[in-house]
Amino acid sequence: MPIDNDRNRILMALRERPPGAQSRELADALGFAQDVVERHLQYCVDYALATWKKKDGTGLAVITDRGRDYLSRQGL
Repeated sequence: MPIDNDRNRILMALRERPPGAQSRELADALGFAQDVVERHLQYCVDYALATWKKKDGTGLAVITDRGRDYLSRQGL
């Protein structure tokens, strides 16, 4: 899986929020457009790096153990 710094920033933000975060919250915190965050979240869900139950742009995203391992392997 290719390294993507924006995706890594989103995963690191999720790691810092154990209860999870909504895409809007992540977009505001990271200075990204919400659609960019949602695209990266969907990628993370597809590769089991995060879980996210999107409901009309809301829903908590949570990093998985695989996502934590992914960041760890990259030294993040």
